[in-house]
Amino acid sequence: MPNSRVIGLDWFGDSDTRMVCDQFHPFRVGEESQENLAQQIESVANLHAARVIRVGGLQISGGGNSWQQWNRLQAIVCEIAAASDSGEFPVATPLTYQCSAGRCRLAGSNCDDVSAADLIAETSGRGIRWLWKQANSTGGMGIRSVPTSTESILESSDGWLQQRITGRSYGLVAIASANQTRMLGLTVGLHQRFGDRPFVYSGSRGPVSQIGGVGVSEVPWRHLQTLIEQVAKSFSLRGLFNLDFIRDASGRWCLLELNARPSASCEVIERWATDAGWVGPDDSLMRMHLEAIDGGDPATRLNWLSESTDWSSSSTRTQWIKRIVFAGQEGIVDVSTIRKRWRAESITIELADLPPERTRIATSEPILTLLFRVDDRAKKMASAQLRRAIRIVQGELLP
Repeated sequence: MPNSRVIGLDWFGDSDTRMVCDQFHPFRVGEESQENLAQQIESVANLHAARVIRVGGLQISGGGNSWQQWNRLQAIVCEIAAASDSGEFPVATPLTYQCSAGRCRLAGSNCDDVSAADLIAETSGRGIRWLWKQANSTGGMGIRSVPTSTESILESSDGWLQQRITGRSYGLVAIASANQTRMLGLTVGLHQRFGDRPFVYSGSRGPVSQIGGVGVSEVPWRHLQTLIEQVAKSFSLRGLFNLDFIRDASGRWCLLELNARPSASCEVIERWATDAGWVGPDDSLMRMHLEAIDGGDPATRLNWLSESTDWSSSSTRTQWIKRIVFAGQEGIVDVSTIRKRWRAESITIELADLPPERTRIATSEPILTLLFRVDDRAKKMASAQLRRAIRIVQGELLP
């Protein structure tokens, strides 16, 4: 709105975020911070007489029943599979239990609750491994490996037990308007392990045009289009949204979650589409997102992912990589020194999500983000430069 002031709240508050805010407030990070996010937001809003608009992955308690949302998502997959010819629909959902106070119930069923400890002990003999997904978390920060013998689930707050699927992670970026839903691209998810958290989001690579060198037929574009159309309709989505998958060794696509918001991988798709000339220099996916929410139909300008797309063209042989660099040890960020090393070693990778100068970063916290374009013919060179760039960023933390 004209003459509005922007009051920002964020966990880290990089320089990009602070630059657009008239005032900025960091969230207080503590052991119980996830439970009191709502109170912190309300307090700052009251202080400035501000209207609250949530963006990104922020979720708070009371923001909706995630169990009902998962059950609906699971039901959509089952309905499409049942209606498909000869059961050819390649998307499934992993075995999932909703848990509270150490008791679990199979998602989408009316069966009796079972003890989480008993469930884990019983299924371990059948080779089933589990992940614990904490409610109201984002970016893989609340996903933990569950050992075969554990007391932690019994003491945890509400969450999920979900079967761990072995395979590669993918994110499907889509945009929905009142009239149609279109795929914008498929990206490979990058993750990093921190202790018992095996899937902390560390970036994306894409778009994907083929898998394992086999060919574009390996990506079930038609089925994925059907899925996003049904998801957008069922959840009344408008604008950008994201579906996360694991593709297992058999080629099955396991749907993990719906992010009903712009995802971090949107940036990868946007930069690639801008390079290819499919998004104009004065346009952006975020503008299209707002246009769709406002009732417009920006999908008419987005026609690069279709059955007629020429995946052998030079534009589809290039990719963008977004890589979040985490701190291996505690230290102070010196961005100016990092930039000097960049110039001295002729590194062409772009720096983004920069923390304010002289910010102290704790171990395993994100330092900044690297963004760069990779040509299909220079992958080895790009990989070497990325490794060198990560070493520089992590090595320039001051005591």
